[in-house]
Amino acid sequence: MASLAPVLQAFRSTLPTARVAGITATGVPGVHFFWDERPIPRSPLLYSSGLVIIGQGRKIGYLGGRRFQYDADACLVLGVPVPFECEVHATPEEPLLGIRIDIDLAVLHHLVARLQERLDFSARPQGLSHPGVEPVPMDDALIHATSRLITCLHDPMDRLILGAAAFEEVVYRILRSPQGQVLYDLTQHHTQYASIARALARLHGDYQQPHSVEELARESGMSASSFHRAFKGVTGESPLQYLKKLRLLKAKEALVFQGLRVEEAAYEVGYVSPSQFSREFKRYFSVPPSEASTLPYSGAA
Repeated sequence: MASLAPVLQAFRSTLPTARVAGITATGVPGVHFFWDERPIPRSPLLYSSGLVIIGQGRKIGYLGGRRFQYDADACLVLGVPVPFECEVHATPEEPLLGIRIDIDLAVLHHLVARLQERLDFSARPQGLSHPGVEPVPMDDALIHATSRLITCLHDPMDRLILGAAAFEEVVYRILRSPQGQVLYDLTQHHTQYASIARALARLHGDYQQPHSVEELARESGMSASSFHRAFKGVTGESPLQYLKKLRLLKAKEALVFQGLRVEEAAYEVGYVSPSQFSREFKRYFSVPPSEASTLPYSGAA
């Protein structure tokens, strides 16, 4: 079977940095390369929608009672952003190497329109039968498409001329897989899945404000009970639990990368009580917010 490890190793060798972990833009819009030489224990993080393709090393993800491994044999497709728990298996001798591809809805709509009725997900129940995150087997067609994308990153003109087409081919291969419905349903505006995706966009754009299930359900055209059930089916979390984790993960970023004080971070993400924030932060991350800088961080997150 073909392998992505050699082309990823070759690209890593071109980067002018000796850092043990990181993530960097590649020059192709929406495509980032990441690497990590450290094992990282199971830790909370926030994944945005997209594809995570690993050619060397492995990750194990945990979401809503599910456990899945993504590595050289399986990539991860995320139709919606999710608070996630993840562990990294890597060493200096065999670092984690991979690429992250952000979902471009314009590309997705273009592909689905061109494919029209040729995509057949009729064997699967419609609506909210699937979560917003799925592992996808790395078959030879997907490996070769990804290899072409990575190979074109070395040359500026190849990136400019071939990058967009290579990007589109990888997304097309995912759409053709049985798990492609995770992306396909984002283009079907009248499904509950698409409604939940829009509700998630609302939460991410305005997570500092209070949101009730009734309000979100009304905007999605559902009853509160249907919305709650649909939301948990897609994300693995209840709406309020999702919002809490989103705020805590954003607070961690503010503490570590912006250098905010604990009280500032609490107010920044919408908490009115710094003491409540500190309790919930420690419950989620197992350390108080004053020690946020000690938390493991994966460059691929």
